[in-house]
Amino acid sequence: MPQRRRDSRETLLILLGGLLFLPALVILAWSLTEALLGAKSRVENAALATADDIVTGADYRLAVYEGVLGTYSTAPSLANRDWETSRGRAKEVVELSPGLTALLVLEDATGRVVMGPREEDAGATRPQLVLSGQRPFVLRGGEGCPCVVLRHPIQRLPGYSVVGLVQPEVFQAVLLKSHTPGTVAALVDAKADFVGRSLGFQDRVGTPATIYVREAMTTGARGLYRGRTHEGLENYSAYVTSTASGWSAHVAVSHSRIDSPRLWLFITFVGGALLALLAAVAIIIYALKDLAARRRADEQMLRLQKGEAIGSFANTLAHDFNNLLTVIIVNLQSIQKADAGPDVSRKAGMALEAANRGANLTQQLLSFARDGGGQLVPIDVTGLLTGVSELLRQSVGGGISLSFVPPRSSVSILANRDQMEMALLNLALNARDAMGGSGRLEIAAQQLGDRVEIAVSDNGPGIPPEVRNRLFEPFVTTKPAGKGTGLGLAQVADAAAQAGGTVRVESPKQGGGLFCPEPADRLMC
Repeated sequence: MPQRRRDSRETLLILLGGLLFLPALVILAWSLTEALLGAKSRVENAALATADDIVTGADYRLAVYEGVLGTYSTAPSLANRDWETSRGRAKEVVELSPGLTALLVLEDATGRVVMGPREEDAGATRPQLVLSGQRPFVLRGGEGCPCVVLRHPIQRLPGYSVVGLVQPEVFQAVLLKSHTPGTVAALVDAKADFVGRSLGFQDRVGTPATIYVREAMTTGARGLYRGRTHEGLENYSAYVTSTASGWSAHVAVSHSRIDSPRLWLFITFVGGALLALLAAVAIIIYALKDLAARRRADEQMLRLQKGEAIGSFANTLAHDFNNLLTVIIVNLQSIQKADAGPDVSRKAGMALEAANRGANLTQQLLSFARDGGGQLVPIDVTGLLTGVSELLRQSVGGGISLSFVPPRSSVSILANRDQMEMALLNLALNARDAMGGSGRLEIAAQQLGDRVEIAVSDNGPGIPPEVRNRLFEPFVTTKPAGKGTGLGLAQVADAAAQAGGTVRVESPKQGGGLFCPEPADRLMC
């Protein structure tokens, strides 16, 4: 009992440990999920912050140039159409404004230049400079370009505007200042043409951005989208669009930097769920196995207790019955010695033979009850089969074709002869009952190394799998109620065990049964 209590405590501790493992696994999976989500969010937020910085820097530069154009547009010389004075003033403003390359005055309706850096510029038509209304934009072709075009109306001279041309390098510098390694950054105007770009700036400035950029600009002021750069880089891009200028900054991050956390997030989630499920299944399986083992142990204990009770009862019964048989045998012997006539003597002899057999049976029962107390003697296997053959033929009946196969050479075993004969008789009777009184029965003996196998085989219906592992337990039988005691095969196992061997049972798919008592370690050659 103390051992069983210790086993119960150990099992309880294992189950508690397993149950505590499940929430720990869930917490670990949750922690990994949070970490992966955090990594993904950090990449996205960093890209959005970079785009925000670029747009903010670009808006600041545009505001500076807008202020310069606004101040210049209030010059009295413009209102008075004094183009020569206005040209001189424009040169001074350009010299004082880094990045500003030219100031022009255009007629809004036609794009005709009325004042330019040179006198000969007057009269030229440049309608592309007024196509975008008041918003700044980038222009790739034309004199003084690529350039960023800014336009400011002249309040005191309606129908005319001041146009400033700014070098795109000014905004490229803003972009590169905020750009982080490992990303591709771009700044586009409201028409989605490149103003600045971290890759191929000279080739891309003033050219249209990808369709992914243009579509993103129509969906909102900021966000994240998946796309592909002109170079073919699969990416996720964070973008921020200015409400003031309409310009938009886009920061492309390799898709692996976002997809990898997503993939690991999925793997972690699914893996954690599977591990938790497997752990739960393992705990359930362990609990079920432990429960089954306990049931087997309880059943074994019950069988042992039952065996002890049966042994005690059988011992008492056999002892008392043996005393009665002793009285009967003594009196029968007295009758045989007396001159009572041939008929009486013959009948007394038959009764005496039956009584002696009953005495032998009681001795076997006593031996079984005492767990192998029978006397072990050298037995010639061929003689054993010959001696029991007639008894078996009479016992199984004429419907059974009984054959014996003795060992090829003389071999002896150390066993209890009565027990071995009773074991063969029990196996033969079981085979007869299984075959319904008609069939083939063979008892064959052979030497296998230091063992002797005595195989009893028949061509009956076979042995049900559900009872095959319990055949040799006391009171286990496949016969209908009232047809068997369940002690026959238990006696067979006991006889083999006393001889130092075991019993093997086989039941082929085509039917039939094979019992092989194998006495061992006591081979007498």
